[in-house]
Amino acid sequence: MRIACLLLAAGSSSRFGGCKQLAPIDGKPLLVHSLERLAPLFDDSLFTVLGAAREQIRPHAARLSRVIEHRRWRDGIGSSIARGVAAIEAQLECDAILIALADQPRLGSDDYRRLVEHFDGERIVAAGYCGRAGVPAIFPAERFAMLKRLDGDRGARILLDELRDDIVSVPMPAAADDIDTLEDLRQMA
Repeated sequence: MRIACLLLAAGSSSRFGGCKQLAPIDGKPLLVHSLERLAPLFDDSLFTVLGAAREQIRPHAARLSRVIEHRRWRDGIGSSIARGVAAIEAQLECDAILIALADQPRLGSDDYRRLVEHFDGERIVAAGYCGRAGVPAIFPAERFAMLKRLDGDRGARILLDELRDDIVSVPMPAAADDIDTLEDLRQMA
């Protein structure tokens, strides 16, 4: 079974006040932390969708993943997911796509590996935190059409809420720690 990974890094980080993807944590850009944890599991099927600040981010993303450009990134996270899933489908055959965020620095390779180990080929597997299912999450191929219809600020969360009875939830409290503001970054350090 082949699972691809789509790392979302297209947003403008407006609440952060700058390019969050390149914010340093332990001397490395936030994006690189995520990619280094995903690369051992996904090798040549690791993709990063870029939009805002793509020229600055691209060198970091291209070292460890295939880059997908999303020129309509201003349309929101849903459109970034739709663009990424369509691009992955055009480049390789896969049975599922794990959607991950570039701003969850507490997640490690073992967390992503646990999601993959729980994937049975049919049901969505999602991180369980804060009382609900969220990303990172693995979507089987039969859900790709739904992902490609996302738009605006409606991300994968809306699908996870809609399909909650068809989800394998893997407890992952570290997924609750994401970076949205400079204060969040200071607290992670």
